[in-house]
Amino acid sequence: MASTTISVSEPAYRRLKKLKLPGDSFSDVLLRELPEPCETCGEVLDSLMKHGVPKANLKLERALLTGRNRRSPR
Repeated sequence: MASTTISVSEPAYRRLKKLKLPGDSFSDVLLRELPEPCETCGEVLDSLMKHGVPKANLKLERALLTGRNRRSPR
């Protein structure tokens, strides 16, 4: 497989490194975390079957739940 060298900032490198699983390369991390966008429902289903349901972001979930039943300022 061909390879290309890229430069990333230190914060980006640390974030990628945190996402690595045992045996992963940085390419594996990028392909897993930045999948191709799906254009059809069939592609969405295929993607979910292949990769599973994405991990929940607990911080966003908490923000959503605490914001329920509150009106926006007018």
